[in-house]
Amino acid sequence: MPHIKCYFVALLIGVTAGTTAAKAQDGLQVSAPPRRDSAVALPNRSCPLASSQLNAVRTGVGSAFVGGNAYLYHYFKKAWWSGERAPHFFFHADWDQEFRDQDKFGHLLGGYQLARFGYEGLRLACVSPKKAIIWSAAYAAAFQLQIEIFDGQFKKYGFSYADMIANTTGQALAVMQEIHPGLRVVKPTFSYHRTLALKNSANTSELRPSLDYSGQTYWFSTDVNQLLPDGAKPYWPSFIRFSVGHAITDWVNPETGVTQRAKRKIVLSLDFDPEKLPGQAPWWRSVKHTLSYYRFPAPALELTPKMHLSPWYR
Repeated sequence: MPHIKCYFVALLIGVTAGTTAAKAQDGLQVSAPPRRDSAVALPNRSCPLASSQLNAVRTGVGSAFVGGNAYLYHYFKKAWWSGERAPHFFFHADWDQEFRDQDKFGHLLGGYQLARFGYEGLRLACVSPKKAIIWSAAYAAAFQLQIEIFDGQFKKYGFSYADMIANTTGQALAVMQEIHPGLRVVKPTFSYHRTLALKNSANTSELRPSLDYSGQTYWFSTDVNQLLPDGAKPYWPSFIRFSVGHAITDWVNPETGVTQRAKRKIVLSLDFDPEKLPGQAPWWRSVKHTLSYYRFPAPALELTPKMHLSPWYR
């Protein structure tokens, strides 16, 4: 499919859920034992919420799941599913098209953020870690599957198993990071700048930020300090991460608006980690965590299609 679809909104929802969960963990501790005469039974003794709070949180989390899905369906129906319907449901393997699989990285990050959001929301509602992992993965899989099913009904798209592979990879990464916290040393991040083709959007009727693939870079950011042996840690600043990114050259000609086959860009960069900023107030930790999923401008070395040092890569 020539689009990212759910990643941008999923990222917003995911980091918002992280903010809410962090606040709940720090601000809703109950010093007195929970009341036992409530209609809402607490799922376990470690739940930090009183029964009345748990009822409200469960309602809020459920509303976020349903409301978010309804909103995104409305958006997709207007933006993507308003074209000509196919005569029958069909499959389309869209590997290596003009935009060189840049959309697949968007699907991967979408699956990652949806699963992460689901897990944090369920944990906020005092669901056990094991059940939260299972249900968050199921939620993310069902969410992205429904999109492919609708796509399979329109001539322009089709059900893409390639997208499903990317979706599942992102979901699996989020799940594995919950099961094995050590894997969190690698974090998927994202950066974007508006391309000249989008600025000249009068030349093309369909280009918009979600399709502006040439302005998007998908990164895998690594906490190098965490990986180093204890003796070497003092020699690497903890707030500097090493990232490998994937981007593409112009896939829409900025002058004519005509699509063209882009070239892949493999990028290396040293990045600043917002989570290492000083200050541990709950609200500030939430802000830092949210910012950590965005890769801020920094010097970068472009390895392909030709080696080039960019002093301020966005």
